[in-house]
Amino acid sequence: MDSSQISDILWDYIFVGGGLSASVVSHRLFEHDPNLKILIVEAGPNVGDRADIVWPNSTNLIGGDLDWKYDTASQQNLDGRSINLPCGKALGGGTAINTNGWVRGDKVDFDLWGSTVNDKRWTYDGLLPFMRKSERFWSDSINKMQHGHDGPALIQSVTSTKRQFPLRDYALQAWREVGIDALPHLDGNAGNPLGVAELQENKMSGRREIASSIYPLDGITVLTETLVEKLLIEKRDRGHLVTIGIKLLNGTEIRGRETIVSAGAIRSPQLLMLSGIGPAEELTKFNIPVLLDNTHVGKNFSDHTLFAHAWKVKDPAAGWALGSPNPLFREPQYGWGSPSDFVVSNDVPKDGLIAAIAEDEGVTPQPTHPLLLKRTFVEHVFLSAGAPDGSLVTLIAIILLPTSHGTIKLTSANVSDPPLIDPNYLSTAVDRYVLREAVKLQVRFAGSKETVIGREILDGEAGAPGFDEQFSIISTDEYIDARVRAGVG
Repeated sequence: MDSSQISDILWDYIFVGGGLSASVVSHRLFEHDPNLKILIVEAGPNVGDRADIVWPNSTNLIGGDLDWKYDTASQQNLDGRSINLPCGKALGGGTAINTNGWVRGDKVDFDLWGSTVNDKRWTYDGLLPFMRKSERFWSDSINKMQHGHDGPALIQSVTSTKRQFPLRDYALQAWREVGIDALPHLDGNAGNPLGVAELQENKMSGRREIASSIYPLDGITVLTETLVEKLLIEKRDRGHLVTIGIKLLNGTEIRGRETIVSAGAIRSPQLLMLSGIGPAEELTKFNIPVLLDNTHVGKNFSDHTLFAHAWKVKDPAAGWALGSPNPLFREPQYGWGSPSDFVVSNDVPKDGLIAAIAEDEGVTPQPTHPLLLKRTFVEHVFLSAGAPDGSLVTLIAIILLPTSHGTIKLTSANVSDPPLIDPNYLSTAVDRYVLREAVKLQVRFAGSKETVIGREILDGEAGAPGFDEQFSIISTDEYIDARVRAGVG
């Protein structure tokens, strides 16, 4: 069905954007009522059967033809650098290009949501039935009340794929030596992720699980490789605004009873502003008629911060890392997922956190401040990879609870032009403190004599361009901050 035929139908639901959310919600709506007329309009293609996408070791993911290839505005807290911001441009959205990590999150975060809206349905326990409904967990004996076993999302683990890496036991011991213990059953997706958990991924023996494939869109009309120019909005009685459909970039108008904007954190606010909903000051810059002056549109954009650093292997020939002569890595399952055994989550020391909150908010926080709860701030990933010859391994720190917020603004009145994306990375003292503490912990893990990894396996950090020294246990806060500003991506 082409766009001209589609315009002749009054749709029950129109989804603008065919990513993860649209795939799930449209599938569930049709499952509930097969008589519904549902339309999804997606800017990218359907790649559910493309071998270069669904199979492991693809070179056509981030930076490939399914990536919007956004660049941020210059970041004042990252030495003025612009950061590449990958976003999926395909049916299934980010699930077409991401690493398929399966990370449920911290019960504390969900419970805070429920408390904020005074609705238990948004707490962890309230959402748990839907979490279980979504997954087909790799084990039927681990945390049975926490996991589902007949859902559409297949979950593999390092154990289920039999791809334990040579540094597995050493890493487990080293994390324990710096004070982070293994979680029961190594399961970080049971409400409390604080500790060492085995990596879980939404894959089936390495095959990518794209959302639009595992939540089949049979019975739903999908229009791919099509941009929506704006929403069609009417002003009704007493000035109420009602969306009656969409206008495509080619001029075709499509009517619907309900329109759901599911174009992601970047394109959704852009589309609202192009349609006349947003800050009047921003819209008038581009001669867009203001239908609703809403200053919140495009505000509070938030993104995780990621920092990676590489460490030298004392004896690459010993076969510790990918690229080494270890015959183990020639077994196919070692290409079925990320080259890591564990995902490690931790809190941060509270004294420094209190000082950082006070710097950001201008007042010493009360003990009941949400950020002072015992909760997950950082995710650590130790990769058995870093160089083609197996001479390096990599540590990655990811802020999971960023307090920095930025904006999405227009660059023109044309939907084909990407918006101005400013995540405002590391603009808060809290985020800078959290990432600094994460790096300190990783340096202890990899570069100190207190861990087996530091004593027996690794031989110091590889360093970074533009710096004359490397990370060590005597690195100053100033040096760590400078490396972070130069390396966050």
